[in-house]
Amino acid sequence: MKPINTLLVLALTMLVGCATSATKAPSVDVTGTWAGDWVGAGAVGSGPVTLTLQQTGANVTGEAVAGGGSPFSGPVTGSGSPFSGPVTGTVSGNALSLSYRGGTGEFTVSGNEMTGATRLSRWTLKRQ
Repeated sequence: MKPINTLLVLALTMLVGCATSATKAPSVDVTGTWAGDWVGAGAVGSGPVTLTLQQTGANVTGEAVAGGGSPFSGPVTGSGSPFSGPVTGTVSGNALSLSYRGGTGEFTVSGNEMTGATRLSRWTLKRQ
């Protein structure tokens, strides 16, 4: 019975280690206003985008406003409609994962610049 207990303890230790190592402590603070542009794939369009974010620990909340043929357009708001609405997310290291009504985006923060993508567009933003 002792070898089984040892294997069980080893397996649980590895499982906990894998589960906790996936998320890094935030190395950036994204609090503030970020403004820039998004460029869509194909016929999606392009336009200005502004994020107003508040970070507490690793959690992020805020508001997004996008103009032009919106990266949030399509079934969510209608083709070509500007989007404005709440965003939520998390920061892990210098990576920001954002969720908004109808989708998600993955961004990398480097100083006062943020770049990343949603399913249909690439974003480039600067802290204001």
